[in-house]
Amino acid sequence: MAGMTMAGMGSGMDLESIIKTFVTAEKAPKEARLNNKEISITTELSGVGTLRAALADFQSITNKLGNTDTFYQSKTNIHYQGRSVDSSAVRQAGESNAILPISIETKGVVPKGSFDVKVTKLAQGARLESDFMPDRMVKLGQGIMYFDAGKDSFEVNVNVTDTLQDIQKKINEAPNNYGIGANIINSDLGAKMVYTSDKTGVANDLTVFTSDSSLAMISSKMVGKAASDAIIAIDGNIITQDSNTFTHAVSGVTITANSLTENNDVVNFSTATDHAAVSDLVHEFIDGYNRLISTINTLTDPETGSLKFDSTARSVKQQMQSITGGVVNGASSKLNTLYAAGISLEEGGVLAINPFGSNGSKSGVQRLDDAVNNALDDLGKLFSGKNGVAAQINAVLDNSLNNKGTITQRQSLLNTNLRSLEDERDKLDRYISSYENTLRKKYTAMDNTVSRYNATGDYIRNVLG
Repeated sequence: MAGMTMAGMGSGMDLESIIKTFVTAEKAPKEARLNNKEISITTELSGVGTLRAALADFQSITNKLGNTDTFYQSKTNIHYQGRSVDSSAVRQAGESNAILPISIETKGVVPKGSFDVKVTKLAQGARLESDFMPDRMVKLGQGIMYFDAGKDSFEVNVNVTDTLQDIQKKINEAPNNYGIGANIINSDLGAKMVYTSDKTGVANDLTVFTSDSSLAMISSKMVGKAASDAIIAIDGNIITQDSNTFTHAVSGVTITANSLTENNDVVNFSTATDHAAVSDLVHEFIDGYNRLISTINTLTDPETGSLKFDSTARSVKQQMQSITGGVVNGASSKLNTLYAAGISLEEGGVLAINPFGSNGSKSGVQRLDDAVNNALDDLGKLFSGKNGVAAQINAVLDNSLNNKGTITQRQSLLNTNLRSLEDERDKLDRYISSYENTLRKKYTAMDNTVSRYNATGDYIRNVLG
């Protein structure tokens, strides 16, 4: 230790080596135990992290499988003035078809069809403008201003000290403002107040009035454009809507009007279910499931697995196998198991679509093709129904991955144990320091005694010599 006299200087004995040997013998096994414990915790923590990542990756697939909007994948083609947009190309490229007069979204199983659409009018909110005033700091008076659009309304209290700019702020920040934006335009002729409404449709026209005539210039005396409905024609059939989104014009299809069609042209769109995309999603589910099971098998290997003593991963695997091998309540009686859809649970817990049948029965490939092409609604109930395979698996994954889930709790416990090792190492250092001090005191006393004996012996020898 720093500042301490080397033991054995008085007696000439190599007491430093003796002390070092005892200290090492005392410290080594305890330090080795802590090192082994740290290796065990970090190894398990790494394994839990790997399991968490694998579960999260698989959940990204089951989320798509359990969402009816992404399970029943429809293909839509929009054609206008020589330009065509395919919905699958839009999805892959991340583009938008909003540059065309209409956008199309589909939901559920969409029947095959082709339709011609004209957009003759877009739904708009009202816009009102006041006459010019000297500037934005002008003070008009006091009173209450009322803003009505359809069934919605709110009011603003104006004080005599409020400027035009103050009134604008009060309108925009009114707690019950349902979508009215107040702006001030400053020009060479002065300042004017402008109101724009988010509420579209004739029934939602904007009316502004006041309790005091001093505020009439920015209320009842304003002029502008009234709110209007959207009007489209589908195969010649006129449809009027208070917004630009038509949700029930064609079954399973949402049409959004983006702009007017030009020169009496029409937009043609066709819809059909993308059976190949549904099949691809099912295969993606199988591949993702098998990757997860393979990861769990590696992590729980009794010889080399980093989670060989952890029951969490085994529990997840058992729950997964129970779901994939079980019956889905609420699904069609003809298609309420994965096996009925052509998916078999194989040795090792993995899933497979067998290309060969047995004893004259259909192969897994044939059963899946038949379900995708001829019983898609029932297949959707099996996978993405309320109690479908995806919903059951997501419940297991959520229970593992959420903030209070088993994986999160396990990681938290392991991190706590890892931090506690630092305390144990500090305690060990303090104990070894105390142990060494004790040894040094013991051997220093012995060194002093031997040194005195040596001095006495030297004196006697000199006298007798």
